[in-house]
Amino acid sequence: MDEAVAIQRGYLRYSAFVVTAAAALGVLAFVADLLAGAVGQVMVALTSSGFAWGLTAFLAGRVAPDRRRAIIGAAALLLVATLLYYLLVVFVSRRWSGAYLADGTSADTQGLVSIAIAATLWSLGSLVAGPLLGLLGHVVRAGTVLSGAMAAGFACGLLSGDGWHGFIVTSPWRMSADPQYADLVRAILISELTRIVPPLAILVWLTRVHRFWRAWPALVAATVASSGLSVLLWYGLRLATNRA
Repeated sequence: MDEAVAIQRGYLRYSAFVVTAAAALGVLAFVADLLAGAVGQVMVALTSSGFAWGLTAFLAGRVAPDRRRAIIGAAALLLVATLLYYLLVVFVSRRWSGAYLADGTSADTQGLVSIAIAATLWSLGSLVAGPLLGLLGHVVRAGTVLSGAMAAGFACGLLSGDGWHGFIVTSPWRMSADPQYADLVRAILISELTRIVPPLAILVWLTRVHRFWRAWPALVAATVASSGLSVLLWYGLRLATNRA
């Protein structure tokens, strides 16, 4: 009986963690949108990026009590955070309202439709990425050294892809020679490095904790391959979102 009670309490604590993390992600991402300049860019990188959300889902999988809850919990976390974020946009900031079309009529309907499409796309993305990242987190903790190393490399490569994609798209090196863009280049570099360096630091930490250095060839190969795949996925997702 005591063991059953302890297990049930563990499930409840995990559910509370998922709900709390989802609420924090949604609110912080919303607040980051309200900030301007370099501070806003850094805050977006820290709270409203693929790295921040993906890392949270990955960690939710790593601390989950079992494989099933790792998959469901990570998916639920991202989905709830996404819905909360867009609810705040619709009812609090209302940035979809107030614009007008060329003929002088209100563009509110089009704004709401655009938000609905974006929310749908990101919700679908949550239902795909959440279970994958949750499962990878669980394998890191419960798998063998080889499978754990590959899961860690694959996850951290995916998490850094948003930063690599942003770095390629913004191409700050093209502006670096012009002094008038110095502040902008500095802000871009800080923003993108905030998305690239932490995943690699987490990979080093996981390698040390779980002794994945014993399978370093698989670790490196998984990291490089998933980084490239992640860049392509982010390119496709941003293209679909912009067209929406």
